[in-house]
Amino acid sequence: MRVLMSVLLATSTINQANIIRKLIEEKGFEVEYKNTITIFDMKDEEVHGILWFKLATVPFLGDVVAPYIMGKKPRAIYVTVEGIPTKSAVLHSNIPRCSFIANSYFTMDSLRRAGLRVMDVVHHAIDPAMIKKAEQYIELYRKEWDKKYKERVKFLYVGRNDPRKALNKLSTAVDVLNQEGVKDWVLLIHSDESAKQLFKKENCEFISSFGSLKYEEVLGMMGACDYLVFPSVCEGFGLPILEANAMGVPVLHNFCPPMSEFSSEEFNFVWEYADKQFVNQGNAQYWIFHEYPDAIIAEVMKDAIRIFKQSKKEYKEYCEKAKEHAMRWDYKRIYPRLLKYLNIR
Repeated sequence: MRVLMSVLLATSTINQANIIRKLIEEKGFEVEYKNTITIFDMKDEEVHGILWFKLATVPFLGDVVAPYIMGKKPRAIYVTVEGIPTKSAVLHSNIPRCSFIANSYFTMDSLRRAGLRVMDVVHHAIDPAMIKKAEQYIELYRKEWDKKYKERVKFLYVGRNDPRKALNKLSTAVDVLNQEGVKDWVLLIHSDESAKQLFKKENCEFISSFGSLKYEEVLGMMGACDYLVFPSVCEGFGLPILEANAMGVPVLHNFCPPMSEFSSEEFNFVWEYADKQFVNQGNAQYWIFHEYPDAIIAEVMKDAIRIFKQSKKEYKEYCEKAKEHAMRWDYKRIYPRLLKYLNIR
């Protein structure tokens, strides 16, 4: 018997879909990815169930509605969203007839504010075997970086360059540190080519393009840095934080929903947001930006540098706690809750 999966074409969702697929296959089912799932798939006797993994806005849910409503097989719509779907688009569709499983409580609250039904929350997860596989790359990156950057504290950004990621704030923080003459640090960038211009400055280096490396290579890169820095103001989950923690690396980030659902001030370096702004994203959703002063990142980076340089024991404890904490999101603990909606136990 097969399970069909239709997955949003984004790096993080594809990586998570592969982890879900792994668990389904461990339960004895085959998995087939399909761009579009139809009513005819619902009638296929070889198909046990169907899982959609989508962005919860009208453009991405349009072809989901009919097979979900009319189908009889076990099925689930697992969704993420970075803000509130526009009611005008949602209410003039059949989307309110669907029930969703959210990837965070933030996603759940956002969908409910748009009048949509959410029946459960299932966080994203990590795969300990993939983490172990990624560790082979740590020494490769460390050897290269230590040769090039010596004893400097190595901050790493991993992610796209779009308004939600707030790379302009990170760029400003770099300017502050450079103007103040802060020594012994470097910011490494793994992002879109468009981010290069933002970081053509002292103590910054663009090292690779987002989407150009295998998943385990990116995880290995995270494990090789001293800190991941994640300036984002708007997320549906914030997976790089969990991934870096799983690699035993503390993260500097905005302590806002949904990151605050799974992160911890105990070992990550966080700051509070000051305000919320609603930003219209193509009339599909209102992004919720959790804003903060740009200078905060610079202050937190200085604190992180100080601890790394002056208190190695404290830094090591943060790394150990981060890894231990992240392992609570082992896919074998997290995703069975999602699979129960497909009648897979």
